[in-house]
Amino acid sequence: MTDARKNPSGGGCERIDCIGLFEKIVVFVFLAILSAGPPSARAGTVTGADWIVRFNLPDQTTSYKTVGPDEFVIRDAWLARIDALKKGDWACLSTYTFSGPSESAGAAGPILGAISNALARGASVGFVAANGVDVASNFWPGCSLKSLSSRKSNPLKLSRAPSGGIMHDKLGVFWYKTSKERWVLSGSWNYTGGASSQQWNILAEIRNDKLAAAVSNELSQMLGGLFHANPAKSHAPDGTRFRLSGAKADSWVRFAPYPDGAYGGDNALRDITNAIAAATTDIYFSLNKLTRQDVVDQLVRACNRGVTVHGVIPKSDRLYPGSDSYAMYTNLLHSPAYTTANRVLLYDAFYAADRTSYDNNNRDLVHTKYMVIDPLGPKPLVIHGSANWTASALVLTSANDENVLFLSHPGIAAAFLAQFAAETDGMNPRLLSMAPRKDGALDIAYWLPPLPVASLPKSLAASPSLASPKWVAVSNLTATPGTHTLAIPAATNAARYFRLQ
Repeated sequence: MTDARKNPSGGGCERIDCIGLFEKIVVFVFLAILSAGPPSARAGTVTGADWIVRFNLPDQTTSYKTVGPDEFVIRDAWLARIDALKKGDWACLSTYTFSGPSESAGAAGPILGAISNALARGASVGFVAANGVDVASNFWPGCSLKSLSSRKSNPLKLSRAPSGGIMHDKLGVFWYKTSKERWVLSGSWNYTGGASSQQWNILAEIRNDKLAAAVSNELSQMLGGLFHANPAKSHAPDGTRFRLSGAKADSWVRFAPYPDGAYGGDNALRDITNAIAAATTDIYFSLNKLTRQDVVDQLVRACNRGVTVHGVIPKSDRLYPGSDSYAMYTNLLHSPAYTTANRVLLYDAFYAADRTSYDNNNRDLVHTKYMVIDPLGPKPLVIHGSANWTASALVLTSANDENVLFLSHPGIAAAFLAQFAAETDGMNPRLLSMAPRKDGALDIAYWLPPLPVASLPKSLAASPSLASPKWVAVSNLTATPGTHTLAIPAATNAARYFRLQ
């Protein structure tokens, strides 16, 4: 239930302090959204006809003895794709960081072992590493990236980015000859143990030939030594459009660096701000970094036209002046451009999947980089990839190597909402604001999440006190997801406290 205290000072358009929780979270969040039939789901995996979304459930321990359900679900998805490679198949992987030798609680070690076995089976494998990746260490017995690339027979094709820019992709493509399937894996997860145990991350697996061809082009250029600032690197794969099964609109992919570094030019930032400007009902974002004022401006405008916006940014990136996201986070809270009481709703992430405590300034606790727009509408959109929401990742023509997917699909939107529900309490029904009328009545705004109707609260209740509460229903609720407003007569306003129940 959600409780709210009415501001006793009166006057103006007042905010409400929400002090309760509504614990109907991950299991049902998919079901009210999908228009193309329910997916196959468990806590960290949602599966569609030609896509899979997986999100890990961190436990904040790195011991192999405490590995929890779905803690390593993203790593295991990568391993399964590598293990499926046979003679004649081709794959290419890329990562920004690489560490963790443990078979059960690591990443680099198991991945090296899986690549070694795939090469022995006759598969062709490429690996694109950021400049800071350790290519020489044996994270697996007898195996390093360098040693695999030095095999006499069927070596790994290894390419390491030069200094001066950042190869920030966490991207892979898999071409299976026998099944004729081509899969792309794109996410926020780097190849480290901590990315599973100590961060919130998410992965999208997409089976689509057009997307696979574009990603293969992009990764093959980097395998050939063409990174970020190299003017010979082609923009041909950037902007490739494709259609997923059950979708009513095209999806597309952007690759950084971009053809146009102007704000409002041909780059991912333009696509993002245009998408926010078109939002009509709800926006959810989970971002490791947000430094673009353009994005903040569009989110504030979305609130002004009645869109409900929910977001999370880790404390490590926005808590103190000087933190990368501090200025934008502060603007989201206090922008003078707000024209109504509807503001961006910002949450602290849960510290771990057990949901017993919140972000304690753990570095990069929220490592995801996504936004979900209008998940219940006719044009749901998920923006997701390797890119933090910064100029170097979304705008510039000579900085990072990145990928950003724009995925138009209701099922994928539902899957990303499930991650948001696991990571935050942002899927709890809540009272948003109240404004007094001249006749003494109150307009109380409330929001209901995209959960099955049977799981939603049914009424607004009032009580004169929280010390010895006596909750009395004063109005029925509109039992559909979204933002609604109730007009509460003056006679009921003597109550100082309200809640949804």
